[in-house]
Amino acid sequence: MLRMLWFNDKLLFPFLSICFLTLMLLAGNVHAKKPASVFKAIDAARAAVERSKMDATQRQTAIEYLDAARVDEQEVEALNERLSVLRAESADQPKRIEQLQKALAANYEQELLEWSKRIPVNADGDTLEQILERERTVVADLRAQIETAGEELAMMLSRPMHTEDEIASLRRRIEELSPSLIVSKDEPAALQEARRLRRGSEQRRLEALLELRLAEQDTATQRQSLNELTLRELRYRLGLHEKRVAHIQQRITSRGRRELETLVEQLEKREQELAGSHLILTSAAVTNRVIGEELVRQNEYLSRDRAALADNEQARERIAVNLQDSRVRLDMGNANERVGRWLWSERRRLKPSQNFQQRLKSIRDDLADLRMERVMLNEQQRDLLDISMVARTLIDAHVEKNPEQINETNKNQLLPLLQKRVELLFLLESLLQRRISALEHSEQAMQEQIKISRELQKMLDRRLLWIPGHGTVGSEWLQRLPEGVYDLIKPSRYLTVMTLSAQDFQQRPAPWIASLLLLLLLLALRRRAPGRIEAMATDTYQIRKDSYQITVKVLGWTLLAALPIPVAFALSGQLLQDIGNPGRFSHSLGQTCMLMVLPVLALQLLRWTSMERGLGHAHFRWTKQRRSALRRWLSVAVIVFPLYFVSSLAFIRKLDLAIDVQARLAIVLICVILAWILWRLLDVGRLWVIRGVVSEPSSLRQFLRILLPLLLLTVAVLALTGYVFSAGMIVQSLLASFNVIVVIAIALGMLAHWFLLGERRLALRRLEERRQAAIQAAEESKEVTPEPDENITLEQVNTQTQRLLRVLRLSLLALGLIWVWVDLLPAITRLDEIVLWHFSETGADGATIQQPVTVMAMLLGIVTLALTTAGARNLPGLIEISLLSHIRIDAASRYAITSVLRYVIVIGGTLVGLGFLGMRWSQLQWMAAALTVGLGFGLQEIFANFVSGIILLFERPFRVGDVITVGGFSGRVTRIRTRATTVLDFDNKETVIPNKTFITGQLTNWTLTDTITRVVIKVGVAYGSDVEAVRSILLQAAIRDQRVLTEPEPSCWFVGFGANALEFELRVFVNAVGDRMEVQNAINTRITVSFAERGIEFAPSAA
Repeated sequence: MLRMLWFNDKLLFPFLSICFLTLMLLAGNVHAKKPASVFKAIDAARAAVERSKMDATQRQTAIEYLDAARVDEQEVEALNERLSVLRAESADQPKRIEQLQKALAANYEQELLEWSKRIPVNADGDTLEQILERERTVVADLRAQIETAGEELAMMLSRPMHTEDEIASLRRRIEELSPSLIVSKDEPAALQEARRLRRGSEQRRLEALLELRLAEQDTATQRQSLNELTLRELRYRLGLHEKRVAHIQQRITSRGRRELETLVEQLEKREQELAGSHLILTSAAVTNRVIGEELVRQNEYLSRDRAALADNEQARERIAVNLQDSRVRLDMGNANERVGRWLWSERRRLKPSQNFQQRLKSIRDDLADLRMERVMLNEQQRDLLDISMVARTLIDAHVEKNPEQINETNKNQLLPLLQKRVELLFLLESLLQRRISALEHSEQAMQEQIKISRELQKMLDRRLLWIPGHGTVGSEWLQRLPEGVYDLIKPSRYLTVMTLSAQDFQQRPAPWIASLLLLLLLLALRRRAPGRIEAMATDTYQIRKDSYQITVKVLGWTLLAALPIPVAFALSGQLLQDIGNPGRFSHSLGQTCMLMVLPVLALQLLRWTSMERGLGHAHFRWTKQRRSALRRWLSVAVIVFPLYFVSSLAFIRKLDLAIDVQARLAIVLICVILAWILWRLLDVGRLWVIRGVVSEPSSLRQFLRILLPLLLLTVAVLALTGYVFSAGMIVQSLLASFNVIVVIAIALGMLAHWFLLGERRLALRRLEERRQAAIQAAEESKEVTPEPDENITLEQVNTQTQRLLRVLRLSLLALGLIWVWVDLLPAITRLDEIVLWHFSETGADGATIQQPVTVMAMLLGIVTLALTTAGARNLPGLIEISLLSHIRIDAASRYAITSVLRYVIVIGGTLVGLGFLGMRWSQLQWMAAALTVGLGFGLQEIFANFVSGIILLFERPFRVGDVITVGGFSGRVTRIRTRATTVLDFDNKETVIPNKTFITGQLTNWTLTDTITRVVIKVGVAYGSDVEAVRSILLQAAIRDQRVLTEPEPSCWFVGFGANALEFELRVFVNAVGDRMEVQNAINTRITVSFAERGIEFAPSAA
């Protein structure tokens, strides 16, 4: 019975294996036959399409359907193959896992020891170098495999959250394709068949993909365990082979050192043997010995370079693993406090890229030197190709310089020395080549390390601001509060710092004494500063004594007065860092003191600048309200700096308790206090007061008064909700922004005062000229003239200077803030991943594509629309002032250019802004067309006037300032708008005329091309009057007026016989339209007087 059971068990497994393989082959045949038949159907359908009589568009559509069906069927085959491989791997997974576990259980040290014993003890250098190169190749392959396995594991960990959505989407699409195909009566049969094949192929592709995804989902846990074991086994093997590389390198170094030291001893011995011989032999021996010593040095350098290469490769591997782990954690979507804390620790451990760049530069410098040495070495080897000739050359050169003869024995001794030199140079070349190879590998490893480091830094900077590093403030945090506070004030730490300081003072008293003396000197200068500043302020109110040197001196004294406290922080920080090792409390305390230097210096500078009769008062002409507000609220802002010290110390110590309690509490208090200070400072009549400018209510001040405190309170909320690291970065950037603003304010104040002094000197020169003229006039008339006012304020500086100062202020402020906030700018791009809504867009192939609208796109759209509004209001005028006014273009052309530019800005900015919000021109054009048609009927006249205005701007039948007549109305053009034109008539009344009138009606422009116009005066005299006398009087009346042009000359014509008068016309030309009425009035007056003197009567008017 037992034999039968054993026999049955023995036969059962082969039987089941044969059955499994048979089923697999049958399944493969089914899958193979089905695509083959489908491909035949596709080919037959294509042939039918080619034979059919359908039009070109339908034929092209059918061919596209069939091509897509073929691609889908090919993908179905690939998916089925992947499914078969997946099932085979799943069946083999238990065996593979057992093998990996067995490999991991092996004895690491024992295996390394057995391998090292297999290397011959007396192996030469070339053999060891070959083994080293082979092991390095294995290490490189293992690292590539680890990278690939890590990527697969990362994809496997992040895929489950996407797989469910993909499976649901596939099932929905399959259900959509399940109903029968709807056939159109007019559709050709070949096109119907192509569409049917395309639909069936797509459905089979989706079903195959769904089956593969379900199989992957079912085996995900097993495959993840296998990949983790595979990765562990690869890393185990990598560590083993790295140990092998280190072992081989050590053996190569030791063997090379021993061999080279023996070689040098031989060379030294040979040199001693030839010490009493001929000079040429002694010189050759010394040269050989020097080359031998160089071989020893290069061997040590090679050992150092290879050790550095191993360190670089390991560092590159660590950074690559960190990058991979960070991606996995972020892709899994677990943006909780644990992930945030881990990512922040990675960011702090990441070294600055400058360190990598310096090391890379050092490697490249060494490479350049080695390559140059190799070139020189090759030249020496070429010189030694013919040893006999070299020997003869040396002997001949020696004989020329020294008459001492060289015997044959010396010649025979010289040849072995030169032969030995050839061997030494060959060994040196080999060492240099190995060093070059090692440094080239180090260069490549360093470049990859820099690339991976930058990628990791970019990813962390993009994500870290949006991930909490701690929990929300609650009962658990309140329980930790006493412990965190005690950690800050723990007496033992400060006693240790004092003890270490006392010991350092005893060992190195010089730095402490020098620091104390420097502080005492600064304090003494600070006591003298107020008196000096006030004394020099008196001269600034007297224009003849004021100079820029006084302002520079006051700035120097202000800086000296502000220095003691910042210098105390700097000296304390340096001394504390010297007494403590990195990571100790004293060292962290010193780093925090150094971090406080710039904010404290900015605060002290602003405080001393705003003092009475100080730099801001006497030189920058700051208002009293601004100075008082600054002095009052700066004394309150001092509270912020101890809190900033506490938070900075917590972040530098990198302890979770300190950051969670101390830093969080300090950040919240900082934000609340600063919000309150800014709310009060930006109130009416305090900080926002400019001398001589009344701009209240100021919308910008009101906006900043709400925005800045709200921003600070938001940062406080972030800290309370767990975003402590993010809040700390924002607070640090805010204080750095304060430093930048203070520096820019003082720099612009100095520049503005320099401009003011220049304007004063020019004005003083003009005053002197006017005074001299007034004195001379007074001496002639013997009257007393008042003294002109010499006081000139900054508000009286010319417009160009004010514009320059405004541009400088905005430019420096923008550059400074960008420089300060540059570390946080990458995090803003994270907003591009938050989708608000989607919109449909038609792709190049006609398919509908869903495009997302993100938070970043929405913000960009809003900013674009806001900039469009501001640009449409200000940019055309700015261009007209700054550019067009300096080019010889008339006023009408400038107005046309600025008007068109305004329209371009509005239309372009609106389209771009709406494009960010998801509204494309393809969607807007139909709306625009419908709106145009509707408005064309409802607002026909307005559109006609608008279009007429555009025509007037380009055709320019008249310009601003021209005198025109339209529809019996005359006047001077004062303004041309797109809808209407304003004309000022001769009664000084402004009349708005629609632009359509100028296009459809008759227009007379009296000054379009020439300002000369003709004046016609009609005169009627009684019958019986002397006609020649009348003509003479009329011509004389015209000639006597100087405003009447002589070319063309005046003319008088007897034009006809009226009912009761002889009719004359006097025609004269004047130079300007404004002279027409005056000339006509003067001529009429002269004619009346002349007719009365000659007794000529005017004809009575017709009844």
